[in-house]
Amino acid sequence: MPSIDFAAMDRMFHPRSIALAGIPISDPGHWTRTFLNSLLECGFAGPIYLVNPRGGEVKGLTVYRNISEVPGEIDYVISTVPPRAAAAHIAECAARGVRTIHFCTAGFSETGEADHARYEAELLNAARHHGVRIIGPNCMGIYCPESRVSFHTAFSMESGPVGLISQSGGNTIDLVMSGKWRGIRFSKVVSYGNAADLDESDFLQYFTEDPKTRIVAVYIEGVKDGRRFRQTLSKAALLKPVVLLKGGVSESGNRAAAGHTAVLSSSDHTWEALCRQTGVIRVCSLEELTDVLVTLLYMPRPGGRRAAIIGPGGGSSVLAGDEFERHGLKVPPLSPSVRQQLGHFTPIEGNILRNPVDYSQNIIEFDKLAEATRILSGWDECDFVVGYARPNLAAPHLLGRISPIINAMLQGARSGGKPLAIIFQPGVPPNIASQITEISDKFIAEGIPIYYSFGRAARAISAVQTWNERRNRTT
Repeated sequence: MPSIDFAAMDRMFHPRSIALAGIPISDPGHWTRTFLNSLLECGFAGPIYLVNPRGGEVKGLTVYRNISEVPGEIDYVISTVPPRAAAAHIAECAARGVRTIHFCTAGFSETGEADHARYEAELLNAARHHGVRIIGPNCMGIYCPESRVSFHTAFSMESGPVGLISQSGGNTIDLVMSGKWRGIRFSKVVSYGNAADLDESDFLQYFTEDPKTRIVAVYIEGVKDGRRFRQTLSKAALLKPVVLLKGGVSESGNRAAAGHTAVLSSSDHTWEALCRQTGVIRVCSLEELTDVLVTLLYMPRPGGRRAAIIGPGGGSSVLAGDEFERHGLKVPPLSPSVRQQLGHFTPIEGNILRNPVDYSQNIIEFDKLAEATRILSGWDECDFVVGYARPNLAAPHLLGRISPIINAMLQGARSGGKPLAIIFQPGVPPNIASQITEISDKFIAEGIPIYYSFGRAARAISAVQTWNERRNRTT
């Protein structure tokens, strides 16, 4: 299996200087300005060189007419030059000692047009000839909080343990932003597009070896070398949790993938078998990918699949039980002894002491809620506790009670020694969304996994538990 140069790959994510080739001069609203704006706002410390044949000045930075005019050394180039100029651009960059170029530009093989596929072939030939590595084309490139390299001004600059490899730039942005709101922080992220040179296996091997990446997330539409990818994936999954979302498994999705990044896909059954055989956690949506990452990061490993569920609302408790069992988890009935313990301080009116436990009448008696959660957490037939709140029913002046409710559940679960997951169900109205976000942030900071529906929580917890069980059988 081909081996990457780890040190060379690592330098890509930690450039000392960056040139932006083809930056628009007269259109400050052009979307490619995001690269400059992000580097400036995120605090990239090294020199930033701007290149455009028109010359001039942008945001106080000199615009050089070509790469050869740049006065300093250049580690990394973000290029938006047109496809027909790509090969010549590589030669110019190589003459200045550049070793990595990120081609953001689209219009290569993903178009399906022979002329544009030829541009990509010429690009690759030039890169090989001059010893330059290419990210892309047709992608957003690198985000690395540690080195303050980003392609979006709203990305967090706080580093974390998750590495993300994504063929799609848009899906990369969606995942990083949703992860930011859910407490997921990234070590490094790469959007790699058409993978003319560096491909999914190269980045997967790098993230496997990277000591700052503990969990690897992958969004992929197709592979360049199936055998190598399988070998690399197997090795990665032996060493770290790997979560994979495959795009383009349906007929229409496959067509879209071919037009998006010019890849050949394969059947859903093939990918399902691959993930099962290699020990990879497979997910089916960006939302599920986010939920699984939250579970891996914040939920201590439970001893099994048995959930004790507590929260307000008889109907909600019914749906919670359905969703958890539908996704392969267990919601065992409360034993007579546990019901008796709860009954000592819980009136039968307005509460249902089964499992799930509808705690409607006592939900804001925080000492009783904490004690009820402690009893459930200490129950021998429970492996983890799920608490749910219903912010959609809360009047604005009652929102202040949601945080104490979750605090009470947390206190009780910790006393009983079992993992706790929290669900805001069934949704958050727009008028209180910002307040709920603040509440979520508080508990995420304390290491509590937060979910936004029973189904999403159950699906993610079950997927991670299945992964745990498979690892147990193979170790």
